[in-house]
Amino acid sequence: MTDTPCSAGGNSRRFVAGSFAFLISLLVAVLLVVAGLPFGANRADAANAPTPWTVSVSPSTELSDGARIRVTLKTDSAHPISSAKAQVCRPGVNYETSTSFVPSADFSIGGPNCPSVPISTSADLSVTDGNTYTNATRPMGETFTMLVGVGTVGWNDLAGQPRTLTCDAQSPCDLVVQVRGIGNDGILRWVPYVQRLEYRIDDPIAGCGGPAAGIVSSASSDRMSRLWIDLTLDQCHSPGAQTGAISSSSFAGEGSGLDMFSRSDVDIAYSGVGYDQAAGLGRGNQSDPLTPRASVNIPVAVNATVLAVGNGHPDVNGEKVPYSDVKLTLDEVTAMITGGPDQIGNVLPDIYARNPQLQATGMFNSASSIRVGAVPDAESTTWFMSGALDVLRPNQWKVPNNNSFGPDAGRDRGTVASFALADPSFQGVLNLYTGTSILDKTIKLLSTNEYGGVWTVTDLATARFLGLTVVQIQNASGAFVEPTQASMSAALEGMTPTADGRLLPNYSVTAASGGAEPYPLTFVEYAVAPLKPLVDSGCNARPTSQTNLVTWLTYLTNEGQQHLPDGLEPITPEMATAGATAIARLGTSPNTCVPVPLNPNAGGSSNAGGGDSSILTRGVIGGRSGAASKVVPAGSTVAVDAQLASVQAEMPEFVRRSASGNALALFGLVAVLALLTLSAMATSGRLSIDRFRRSGRSS
Repeated sequence: MTDTPCSAGGNSRRFVAGSFAFLISLLVAVLLVVAGLPFGANRADAANAPTPWTVSVSPSTELSDGARIRVTLKTDSAHPISSAKAQVCRPGVNYETSTSFVPSADFSIGGPNCPSVPISTSADLSVTDGNTYTNATRPMGETFTMLVGVGTVGWNDLAGQPRTLTCDAQSPCDLVVQVRGIGNDGILRWVPYVQRLEYRIDDPIAGCGGPAAGIVSSASSDRMSRLWIDLTLDQCHSPGAQTGAISSSSFAGEGSGLDMFSRSDVDIAYSGVGYDQAAGLGRGNQSDPLTPRASVNIPVAVNATVLAVGNGHPDVNGEKVPYSDVKLTLDEVTAMITGGPDQIGNVLPDIYARNPQLQATGMFNSASSIRVGAVPDAESTTWFMSGALDVLRPNQWKVPNNNSFGPDAGRDRGTVASFALADPSFQGVLNLYTGTSILDKTIKLLSTNEYGGVWTVTDLATARFLGLTVVQIQNASGAFVEPTQASMSAALEGMTPTADGRLLPNYSVTAASGGAEPYPLTFVEYAVAPLKPLVDSGCNARPTSQTNLVTWLTYLTNEGQQHLPDGLEPITPEMATAGATAIARLGTSPNTCVPVPLNPNAGGSSNAGGGDSSILTRGVIGGRSGAASKVVPAGSTVAVDAQLASVQAEMPEFVRRSASGNALALFGLVAVLALLTLSAMATSGRLSIDRFRRSGRSS
């Protein structure tokens, strides 16, 4: 037996001990690096210093792009506030105070923390309020507003270094309000107040973790976008729900949506009129006529057509605030919509006498591209508004009888579904805009000292979402009524049932004895769903989608009623019962579609397992899910106005970057660990390079 030399044993033990210590150190380093990687950990909120004044920000959560937030300052006469300045900046920074005449450098526009451009085109870069010295000492304090955005911006800071800032549902930002006031020590200084801003998820596909297997597709007016977003998110996170978003949607317009449903491009269409013969939605046009698809109407919410006004008037402090308590008679509403802003001069004195806020600012904002607006698409809101005026004011619902309207002068307007396609025309009368985002930006781009109304025909849910003032209009009995839960419920009681299970507004409805005054333009939103089983483009059954269709519509008519967006009222128990009966009929009609035989030479999967299949193209509706999507024919309107319909069935970009970056970082650390270990072994003599050389030559 040969003794091991002491030097060799010592080297071995030193190698083992050193390697062990090295590995422990490297493991700690790995853990520290991994802990610092962006796996979605929450960033710490900055702390606000105590001050003799208070600052409050509302709302600060569930913010969408262009949301208006209110900043309220309150103090006492011993600690006056000379001014305040607010802007959205980088989160997690402990912003400094300043005794200079300007805030600290870490708050500078275009500095390392605060961008030099707004987060989005719907947002303000910065807002300064100089009306604080006296107003902030009042009991209600001083309030100013600011528009915040969602998105990512890049800029070069004052030192020339590139910077970026992202504000979205995954990346909260900080609203920094620098207040210049007299502190408890009697010194005038700028003191920052930081409020974390959290943003809502406007992409429910991503918010649900991607599309569910067998996701069902839908189409509608963009007035239903908030319902689809909110309820899709709520449903996928409910106990026992499927994995992923159960529904996708396209908001190409109500008429276009029903056309898509008639062509079987989508599985559901949302509509207030459905396949009503008189309205004519879902039947295509003369060059491309369509046959209504065999379907049922399932009530999902109660909405209302409204005339609403945006922008506002100055309050006692000179701040622009929304109009309130606006009342118009049916004659005045008729004059505005049939003739436009230039044809209502004879009714303006009565309007101003009843609405002093409008008298102070003028009826219309002359600088706005929208004075009296509406959407051009075929919509229930257009059908119901024109129908009500046609029924209740037939003698006034005509083209103004003067030379401004040429051969159309004096003609009856009738009931129309589309203001853009109406005959006689509304050209020169209404300002038509494509999508509520256009209306929203038009109003928000008006400066703080630009007053006067921006009027539109829309629906209650959209008006509430955009912060518009809903006009109280007269009903058949002459009462001024706005759509509330009580007035809409009263209107439901007088609605007219149709043969296909819908309820239509009764414009002449009056209040029951002792009951609330009904709002005559109340209507029901329906999900129009097919009686035949769902099939793919090859006529193969889609059983998973069929199950999801029933699950989604059952949720909408039950649990979903507790989560409706503002402006939508729940359906009645009787409607819920009717909806359950209609849902039970889904997929019960015979499938007359003949499957396309598989070509054995075509390659690809035959999908023989019975799952849902589809062909993915650039015109796909919803996410990129082979189990869910429907192919959109060439020229389909969905390609024109994708909006939220083009949701991505992928991880958000920040997740992809983080996931790939994390994986590469960990792989790199493992590689470094392996190389260092091999190096240590080679240095200690435990790993002989010559041995490998000899082995290589012998082979």
